[in-house]
Amino acid sequence: MKKRIGSYLMIAAGGVLTAAAFGLFILRQEFVAGGVTGLSVVLQEFIPVNLSLIVLVINLLLFALGWIFAGREFILKTLIMTLLFPALLDIFSRVRAFDELSADPFLSSLLAGCMLGVGSGMILRANGSSGGFDILGVILNKRLHVPISAVMYACDCTVILCQAVSRPLMKTVYGIVVILCCSLMINRVLMFGKSQVELLIFSAKYEEIRPELLQTFDAGMTYLNAESGYNRETTKVILTIIPYTKVHEVKKMVYAIDQTAFVVINDIHSVAGKGYTLQRDA
Repeated sequence: MKKRIGSYLMIAAGGVLTAAAFGLFILRQEFVAGGVTGLSVVLQEFIPVNLSLIVLVINLLLFALGWIFAGREFILKTLIMTLLFPALLDIFSRVRAFDELSADPFLSSLLAGCMLGVGSGMILRANGSSGGFDILGVILNKRLHVPISAVMYACDCTVILCQAVSRPLMKTVYGIVVILCCSLMINRVLMFGKSQVELLIFSAKYEEIRPELLQTFDAGMTYLNAESGYNRETTKVILTIIPYTKVHEVKKMVYAIDQTAFVVINDIHSVAGKGYTLQRDA
């Protein structure tokens, strides 16, 4: 129960950030934008009503289609954002406390992209959905087996092109900056707390390093059979995966044992298996 409440709160917090990104920066600077909000901006040129109302109507229409064609289990996850986002968008569009920040277009694009990415990442991390074109993608995927990502890209690109035709070039460029920053931040949020480091340790004293890794640092390890290139001597290479926080101490331990050791460090973004996503044996 607590986990479910926590996920709903995370979705709500993500909704606040995404609405703030649009209300405080993107719409004020008139950057091109994708999604339902971008479509609403296009429609507002022909329908002179409040933007938040257009967003709400489109979200409700897509919500109804999702309820009919996508199934209740998926669509209930989008209900929070369907109702919350238009209301928050209207609120943030009226807030003037951040006018000094929103006055600079480049700064606005960076802030908007980061906020939008963090907010969207929080929603996805909580197994939620931001609604909008996500719903259309799920429907077409179920009915016609079209990839969800292809549907979303097609919709977003169409909306962006419709705006770019009537907007100054720099508004389009800044809109692209927002999208790029958003993508980077989404990946960071989704991988937060999961990123690990891969260490390859080349040392003749691998047997002395082994117990330190296993016992002192509680790190799993694997021996890889190898052969040195110069002397053609048979040796073993240690492969271990550890959190970022242990890298400095592990390197310190390795060089204390063998000052000539060769250590290769690689960033990895996801680890699955025993000791990571599966429980380690006692």
